[in-house]
Amino acid sequence: MFFLNQTSRMLLAPMLVPLQDEFNLSYTDAGALLLFTSAGNAFSVFCSGFLSSRLRHRYVIPLSIGCYGLALTFLSFASSLDELRIGFTLCGMSGGMYFPSGLAALGSIADRKDWGKTISVHELAPNLAFIVAPTFAEIALQFTDWRGALQAMGGIAVTGALLFLFKGRGGNFHGEPPGKSTVPSLLKRRETWLFVLIIGVAVAMEWAPYSIMPLFLVNAEGMDRTSANALMAVTRIPTPFMALAGGWLTDRMGEERILFISFAGSVVAVMLVPAVHGQWLTMTLFMQAALPPLMFPAIFKMFANAFLPAERSLVLSMTMPLVAFLAAGGAPAMIGFCGDLGSFGAGFIILGLAGVVCLPAIRNFGRMTSQLDR
Repeated sequence: MFFLNQTSRMLLAPMLVPLQDEFNLSYTDAGALLLFTSAGNAFSVFCSGFLSSRLRHRYVIPLSIGCYGLALTFLSFASSLDELRIGFTLCGMSGGMYFPSGLAALGSIADRKDWGKTISVHELAPNLAFIVAPTFAEIALQFTDWRGALQAMGGIAVTGALLFLFKGRGGNFHGEPPGKSTVPSLLKRRETWLFVLIIGVAVAMEWAPYSIMPLFLVNAEGMDRTSANALMAVTRIPTPFMALAGGWLTDRMGEERILFISFAGSVVAVMLVPAVHGQWLTMTLFMQAALPPLMFPAIFKMFANAFLPAERSLVLSMTMPLVAFLAAGGAPAMIGFCGDLGSFGAGFIILGLAGVVCLPAIRNFGRMTSQLDR
């Protein structure tokens, strides 16, 4: 289900190039469409705590994927910029329901001692989607237009949702409802905000370069659309293996150490993207794509140590809206805006500096979660 969720979401980035051509969009307009997706996602994640307190997690999961399929179909009929914005927002709202319930369902069927490995397997989904989405987009665009590509993915998502509804496992319980006593106490905890900062920048370091890369490669590097999509897919081939390695390395090296190393490497890679060209750019994109998957098993193992099982879906529903809006929407929009000002490079440098700010926070969060390990 996570794979369908992420593939549906990541398919939107390769579509920005044909959308830009058909609707005559600026870089800012194109990047801002992802901001609308993130706004919808943020709203949905925020409401997910209320939804899962009334509907079991195992039903929220197929509801999210099925609605995503319908939203993609709606988007395929857009004929104006305003309709594109509505469609992108609906896609975000549909996808946002998944994550808190998906993580809760995963926790219900996984042993605590294997949590790092479990998260790394779960993280195969977005890392495979990074490869499949641009490949699917380019193959589909050889036979149809962007509308047909979205309709095809929409049909696949609805079919997958129906299969999970009847065959899925885990999550056969309700989430913790937001309450006057639980929410303020969680918001006052320092580890909540350290988690927001670290995962927010991690998501931005992974998602923003991917989202804006088709526009960057076509408009700044002079590539054609087919070559840009092919490069995006090829440079992400190592990412599923890195996601699996992330779980193993987290269990062997410790969360804090692997997280610090992967963040530092990602900072270097992101800042190099606008500075190199040709084969050096290809090598840099391999590095930039390979490092973020190492982060998430460590982040979520630290998260699991910091919060009780009953608190986790509630913490995610409170914090991930901000992460989704700023990291997955604001960061790509910021880079697109810099592109309109004539410097995609400035956007990548700003993103890298955000990673530098996170390095001390990783040390602090690591010490706190080691003391709070439950």
